[in-house]
Amino acid sequence: MSISPFHCHECYKLRRNVHNGLKVLQEYAWLLNSFVLDFYTENHWKKLPEKWKQILDNVEPEELGKLLDPSNLNGSLQRVWPLSLLALRSASVLLSVSRQQCRHDSFLSEHFEKCPVFPQSSVSESSKTCSLHKVGQFKNCNNSVHSASSPKTSSILQRSELSYVFTKHVKPKKRHEITTMAQVTAETAQASGCQYIVDIGSGMGHLSRMLAYGYGLNVCCLEAQETLSEQARKLDAELEVSVSKRLSPEEMANFHRPVHVNVTIRPQLDTSSFVKDILKAFDKTHETDLKFGLVGLHPCGNLGPILLQLFVNCHNVKFINIVGCCYMKISLDNPLSDHFTGYPLSYFVSERPHTISYEACEIACHAIESYCERLCSGDVNHLKVHCYRATLERLLVKHSPDLRHAGIHSIKHVHLMAFEEYCKAAVSRLGVQLSLEQASCEETLDNLAQWKRVVTLYSLRLMLAPLVETIVLLDRLLYLHERGISSVLIPVFKPSLSPRNHILVATKPKEDDP
Repeated sequence: MSISPFHCHECYKLRRNVHNGLKVLQEYAWLLNSFVLDFYTENHWKKLPEKWKQILDNVEPEELGKLLDPSNLNGSLQRVWPLSLLALRSASVLLSVSRQQCRHDSFLSEHFEKCPVFPQSSVSESSKTCSLHKVGQFKNCNNSVHSASSPKTSSILQRSELSYVFTKHVKPKKRHEITTMAQVTAETAQASGCQYIVDIGSGMGHLSRMLAYGYGLNVCCLEAQETLSEQARKLDAELEVSVSKRLSPEEMANFHRPVHVNVTIRPQLDTSSFVKDILKAFDKTHETDLKFGLVGLHPCGNLGPILLQLFVNCHNVKFINIVGCCYMKISLDNPLSDHFTGYPLSYFVSERPHTISYEACEIACHAIESYCERLCSGDVNHLKVHCYRATLERLLVKHSPDLRHAGIHSIKHVHLMAFEEYCKAAVSRLGVQLSLEQASCEETLDNLAQWKRVVTLYSLRLMLAPLVETIVLLDRLLYLHERGISSVLIPVFKPSLSPRNHILVATKPKEDDP
């Protein structure tokens, strides 16, 4: 199968960053693969280089937070750190895509100019291949470019006193996400000439309501769980009751109500059957009458790669806006398996000899900004939860090796508990009883006293987390580019509030219309 050539300098830098990033991850695979809960069962501290241990054994959490903070790369540090540790820190930051939140309009403007989605666009072939821009340190995200044209909004969004209807029953994190995601999607839909949107994994329909009632788009909500779809319909009806008190009957009649369909998206999805289902949902008869965009706000695990493949293989899909999530649930490349592979997707990454483990993908989903704040706050009690879990793991494995990595009960406010109380609550679902003697013996007390070492190991792994996520995301960009599809990665969410904060926007060229 032929691969689209990389003609531009930006693409060369992208591939170079991926190549170098994979080398760093392979070099420190031993660290990435060191689960914190195995800290005592596998004696992780001994794996660290001697010079690292000598320094790290005397580091307080606040200082560790400054070392971990990506924004403090050129900031002052209080001691002389081992050069190998500083090199790892610098490599991880410089090879990772920027996580700093920024406005999306300049990104989209450049993307739409480089990708011929407008009928009047006349873009050279060399410009098309230069669409993987603003990745990592390639371009300052604060650069100002003329903004994309604003999409049309409905009467609800135009009236500030009605905007609350989209945020009822919605937590601040989700509120932040759906507001931004809806705006980016509306702008992409306008540029692509699409009035139809398919929201995959729509849940309770918070994003879909804003797209439909707020931006006047025709939205089909695909959700696997029927109970969530039922709740979404009730919230749709509640919204209409609320706004009917302020809007005229004519304005109410112009609403595009979301359509809710229960379906599970699987790897072996037949695109023809998928399109027929969407035609039926939108009450369309001919396939040529329908072109639509795919939207996925934090699709879990394999669903993200499945949607990208659906976007590539289905002519009716003109764009995709997707925000990744739960990388540890992605099916990783296994030469001995015939099952779906969610990573790697691109030819370029597939040809690089490497492995990314479940442990690496799991740490990539953690929130580095929030943890830096916690380290620097000096509130050490919150940090001891890792040590509690690692100490409990040693006790469980000692009780029975079969209990290694057993799913324990999720406990809130661990920092307010004594260790014995934590143990009793955590193992309640396992049918295991740990004696008070085990929970308070000399070895256990010694483990608990080493909580700073456990925090340090977790922090070192977290230092590499953005680089792991970067490789996964850039693999997706390369997968699209190899198929002649323009794409861009935009950090639009506030990372401390929404750690998976990059939207991947991809649009097909105009001549690809069915």
